Amino acid sequence: MKKFMVGTLSAFLAMSLVACSNSASKEESGYSIQKVKVKITDDADLIGKVGIQDSKGKMVDVKPKALYYEFKMKQQGKRKFYQNDKDEIEAKIIPNEDLKKASINTVGVNVFDEGHEQFGTGMGIEEFDYMKKGKVDVHYDLGATVKNKDMPMAPSDQELKKLQKAARHGKLVITRNNKEIGRYDLETLESVKN
Repeated sequence: MKKFMVGTLSAFLAMSLVACSNSASKEESGYSIQKVKVKITDDADLIGKVGIQDSKGKMVDVKPKALYYEFKMKQQGKRKFYQNDKDEIEAKIIPNEDLKKASINTVGVNVFDEGHEQFGTGMGIEEFDYMKKGKVDVHYDLGATVKNKDMPMAPSDQELKKLQKAARHGKLVITRNNKEIGRYDLETLESVKN
């Protein structure tokens, strides 16, 4: 009888721990994507400029063209989980095979691969408001808009349209302190598992 009680109590405690850990991770899990915009742009207000040395050794600002993603997002859990997110959240795109191929065919490299040194990337987070809505943007440089010795020229607008057409064939991954907290399908905007 004593063994039965100890076994029953152990099973109950184990189920309680699992239930508590599941509800905590659900609360922390994070965000939902309300809307996404994808475009090719050279708007310096969105993607910035790149400082490059000209032939005389002088630093000049060069506007790149970039594949730009803007995500309107909403925080799902309690506000306490998001207090420092502006400084601790990072976002990146994980391309599907066809997006990776479109990038390589268009600019010569997989711009989503952090290991390449040819082009830069950028990310920004707009402060989330009292309605727990905010904006996250990610961009991947595709080339310069003016000839220079450090960054290759961007492909033609017609070539870049092919890349833009495949731009939603991948996943958005959000991390907090280098720990993944969300993965979203770019076509459906639904949360997905790794």
